[in-house]
Amino acid sequence: MIKLLILLSLFNWKLESKAEKHLTKYYDKEVFIIENIKFNKGKLYNVDGSTDFVYIGTSKSKFEDFEFMVLFDESKTIKLVKVLVYRENYGGEIGSKRWLKQFIGLNKPKYMVDAISGATISVHSIKMSINNLIKELQL
Repeated sequence: MIKLLILLSLFNWKLESKAEKHLTKYYDKEVFIIENIKFNKGKLYNVDGSTDFVYIGTSKSKFEDFEFMVLFDESKTIKLVKVLVYRENYGGEIGSKRWLKQFIGLNKPKYMVDAISGATISVHSIKMSINNLIKELQL
């Protein structure tokens, strides 16, 4: 049991580290995230030195889960979406910047997104995860 908790905390640390790396590139300066609360199958973090906040969560693909992050500004509008860890052999295209940019600027759910051949389940899953996140943040 203790080994499992240690492994889970190491995995979370790696996800947080990946998120900080992407945010550092986005802000063009070193960025740290501060854990805030558990929220909707993931966690919300404050971005140190900013009013922005980031969500790191999990979504389903065909056989495995994948982890992603969504950066929001203070008005709860999406500024950035990144897939942090994708474990399937097919469908990894959902991690492409070109495909993910369709979520940038959203502050309400989007039900029609571009399809990706071979990634139907992952596309639907991340779309629903982001829509549910937006809905819960509005409450």
